Amino acid sequence: MKKILTLLLVAGVVMAGACFAADDLTVTDPLYIGVGARPLGMGKAYVAVAEDADGMFINPATLGRINGPKVTSMYSSVLGDVNYMVLGGAYPHTKNSAFGAGIVRSSVDGIDLYAADGSRISTPGSWGNSVMFVSYGINLEDAKLSLGGSAKYFSQGGSGTATIESASASGMGFDVGAVYTANENLSLGMVAQNVTGTKLESGNNVENSMLSTLKAGVKYSIKPLENQKLTLAVDADMTKKRPVAYHAGVEYYPIPNIALRIGMDQDPAPGGVESNLTAGVGLRFSGMEFNYAYHPYTQIADNATHYFSVAYVGPEKEEMASLDLSLLKPTDKSIIYADNVEVTGSVKDKSINLVKVNGISVPVTEGQFTASAPVDKLGKKLIVVEAKNAKGQTARDTRRILRLVHFTDVGEGFWAKKPIEHTGTVGLVQGYPDGTFKPERALTRAELATLLVRAKGVTPYGKPKQVFKDVKANHWAAGYIEAAQRLGMVQGYPDKKFRPNNKINKAETVAVVVRFDKLALNPVENKPYTDVGVKHWAAKYIQAAKEAGMLSYIEGVRLRPKEEVNRAESVEMLSHTGMASKMINELLAWDKGFEYEISKPALKASL
Repeated sequence: MKKILTLLLVAGVVMAGACFAADDLTVTDPLYIGVGARPLGMGKAYVAVAEDADGMFINPATLGRINGPKVTSMYSSVLGDVNYMVLGGAYPHTKNSAFGAGIVRSSVDGIDLYAADGSRISTPGSWGNSVMFVSYGINLEDAKLSLGGSAKYFSQGGSGTATIESASASGMGFDVGAVYTANENLSLGMVAQNVTGTKLESGNNVENSMLSTLKAGVKYSIKPLENQKLTLAVDADMTKKRPVAYHAGVEYYPIPNIALRIGMDQDPAPGGVESNLTAGVGLRFSGMEFNYAYHPYTQIADNATHYFSVAYVGPEKEEMASLDLSLLKPTDKSIIYADNVEVTGSVKDKSINLVKVNGISVPVTEGQFTASAPVDKLGKKLIVVEAKNAKGQTARDTRRILRLVHFTDVGEGFWAKKPIEHTGTVGLVQGYPDGTFKPERALTRAELATLLVRAKGVTPYGKPKQVFKDVKANHWAAGYIEAAQRLGMVQGYPDKKFRPNNKINKAETVAVVVRFDKLALNPVENKPYTDVGVKHWAAKYIQAAKEAGMLSYIEGVRLRPKEEVNRAESVEMLSHTGMASKMINELLAWDKGFEYEISKPALKASL
């Protein structure tokens, strides 16, 4: 009888979902309690805490903020009869997102069963329920908001009699959540659990449901003294047909590796809510965390319930000391053209006489430092400044730098400045040895073929074949022209000549670039430009290029297809091809590609 009562109490009190009325056929979500010993010690006030793998049991949005692999587990034997087990893990997907998965299961074995006549059934019964889930969370780039969701598979069932076995049921449920970090102290969280009203179908044709719950929470953290941390958290559960239940918790780290916790956890109960005071302690050591929670239940006479968690949290996150490290130059997301960048800043801690800029020591004089950091390659560069005081406390600041290629004859106001610099930086086009680009120089047919073959990354080798009558093997561009013909970019004239030294006109250039990009050619029903008829030999190419944005620089309604094309125009067209667009978009993306590189001793410090 004790085990039967225990099972009912766990289902109705510990799982916080006893039916309030006979027609309210609800079951409870095992995740209601399967949250880990740390949250339990804080009264389950954890919606906005968002720090470890335990967070995904309550709010999957917390996964967007983990900085490494996390594993958590918990075990308890409620009243010595109900086995309760929790296991979960999370792994980063990108620097600002992660996947999580877990299982929560409770079970009772050895239940004494009796027949209708009062006789004891020889085979003892068992009952259990579980939930398996997968979660995903992402921290939105350059924002303070994290979003996440979980897909959950529920199953419950038992053994002992046919009636018990027919009550087995399963179903799917979903959670969605969010966490907003207002500043380093304050976070707000919200999660909707079982948003679709989870249904569990059983073999005896009884349909049970899990009611949707909206949870909202706030967390506030402060540091009373150096190396100490105090966190206050409050949550509210709002469920249809249930009174609002509140959770409150306090976590205090008197030293970095030991935590003390107290909390108040409210559970729905007939006629209102029941409040339970909780407590807990935690120990962190070498990336491991050991937590204990004491959580009584007022509706259970024998209410001593103990929970134990073991978790892997990874290396301790280095706390940045308040050294007042201020990096003045360069500004973040700076675009430069030189092979170095000036780095200046200050520190207020008088014990600091050196800082490191990308690993190179730079002297600090009267709290100020200045250095010239090398940016030896085109593209992205991360500038990292580190300071360390006499107590061993460290601080770090970073700046993202993008170095673009510079041509002396492409001025600030030149109309094609950006496409020339962008394609030049990613290596699609080249300038001249004297540092110029000659953007207004008219292109020959040989020069365009060479430009596009180089953009493809193709290097001619061996003696070129003569594919056109007028391009001998000793022509400077013979290998590139052969490669362009082989790649389908150029076709030549009906007389089997290429005329490599002729200036290429706009219609011919468009045709070659469209073939380079392998754009689809569709029937032309209307003139793409007033001076390009539907029967023009290049009409299909011009229409495809216009639709792809290659001709967006053309002003007015006339193309002037026979007009000569200069280098700037050809690069403008090239920049809108699929290959170039992808390379340029990656170049200009500030959220990836910046890596910490230790500079060589070429860095120069200025006193």
